[in-house]
Amino acid sequence: MRNKVAGCIIIAGAFFACKSGQDKDAGMVLKGTLTGIDSGIVKLVSYNEDDRSSKTVDSVVILNHSFEIKRKIGTPMMMSLLIQPGNWGISLFAEDTALTITADTTGAQYYDYTAYGGQKGASIKNSVETGSKNFDDFKKYETDPTLLKHFEPLFAELNKKLTAASNVDSQYKIREQMDSVRKVMQAQQKAWIDDYVTKNPSSVAGAYMFGQLYMFSRDMPAAELETMLNKFQGPAKSSVYYQSMSASLAKKKTVLPGSVAPDFTLLKRDSSQFTLSSSRGSYVMIDFWASWCHPCRQAIPHWKGVYQKYHDKGFDMVSVSDDSRWPDWTKAMDAEKMPWTQVCDEFPVKNMPARVGSLYMTTYIPFYVLLDKEGKILVYSGKEEDIDKKLKEIFGS
Repeated sequence: MRNKVAGCIIIAGAFFACKSGQDKDAGMVLKGTLTGIDSGIVKLVSYNEDDRSSKTVDSVVILNHSFEIKRKIGTPMMMSLLIQPGNWGISLFAEDTALTITADTTGAQYYDYTAYGGQKGASIKNSVETGSKNFDDFKKYETDPTLLKHFEPLFAELNKKLTAASNVDSQYKIREQMDSVRKVMQAQQKAWIDDYVTKNPSSVAGAYMFGQLYMFSRDMPAAELETMLNKFQGPAKSSVYYQSMSASLAKKKTVLPGSVAPDFTLLKRDSSQFTLSSSRGSYVMIDFWASWCHPCRQAIPHWKGVYQKYHDKGFDMVSVSDDSRWPDWTKAMDAEKMPWTQVCDEFPVKNMPARVGSLYMTTYIPFYVLLDKEGKILVYSGKEEDIDKKLKEIFGS
């Protein structure tokens, strides 16, 4: 079988073959064969999802379509092989055992991001890794016909409708349909992963699969995330995927109802500073929005009515814009004429989400956080009706 590394075919060499494949102290020995590439450099690259940075772990020369990388990995990790020239990319599970990978450039998926300041290259789709149970298990998940493969035709059809939509309202209705389908798919993916992790709690592949799912469902409730994380053991718990999700859980807990809202300071339009804690003594709703967000703009008339109704009773609002370009933000403010405090979020790290939005774990907008007079969170929701209901409880009709 593929996960029996360096299988014991030759009887005389059986002892050495089996021992070398299972000796974790020896590190990873990766042997690769490339069809379509006879020379160049192969780089073993790790990627950090948290800050979207990559790091070259090792590099070797390709000779006659072949290469070999010997490297201590530690806890198994999904990495990439970047082949230059050409920027050919291959994904693999790196771990401290004997691995082989065969790849063929035929059918590669090409990309060109030079218009956005990036690079161009190709992802090699025709590749096979042997020797890693983590990789084998991940491929079973990735290719399961009841999961992503099952939903691909439906997403393709909805994408066609989205492209053909004549106006923004129609586009958002189709996106709502896509979100509904995505939620069904993600529920099935989670059930699959949950069953796998229950049977394989130490598998790093399980932590990786759940980490990939969580990346696209970061609105997952803290309790649900914590329940899943509590299932992992051993190497899975030592993995970068578990550590990342554990850090995310800690941040989620800081914005649970009953917690004191994280304080922040941002600039207003005139470049003066606004600090959230300065609004203590009033009920305050933080409105996370952006000029480019159609549902956010549609909600403004509603919030104008809410503000007018409750402001004199001790209610205030603070809109935090997710605009990275101030001219877009100021133009939207001129058009909408919102009478409450307006501040713009900051993007201190290139290509990363906004600072305060990340602090509050807002994975989509519009999003609303209602605070009491002491700055404690009363409501944390993306739904207008949740805020409306609580305000009626506080102030009456």
